[in-house]
Amino acid sequence: MEIESISKVEILENEEMYVVLASGGQPMYQHIYREAAEVYWDNDIKGFKAPAPRKWSHSDWYHHIVSVAASGLGISLQLSSSTNWVNVSSQTKAEVCAKQNT
Repeated sequence: MEIESISKVEILENEEMYVVLASGGQPMYQHIYREAAEVYWDNDIKGFKAPAPRKWSHSDWYHHIVSVAASGLGISLQLSSSTNWVNVSSQTKAEVCAKQNT
């Protein structure tokens, strides 16, 4: 499984979440929509996006993105010490990091 480093996790004003890749990604990542999991590739930001939460929390959506990327594209999304967190609450960040490390 190929490892992709996450450069930024951002929650926009409209509550959508972006998980931006340090590498800029690959053209094949656009095919993640085929998983029918509400996760999409945004070529302009070079990252995956998820809709505003309805029933799930932002940390649930983050883990869903990671899971769908692994199962659908065969890539492992990894946080690093240099990952930039934008408009992400400390609670959401803690939930994401705790579950990522388990």
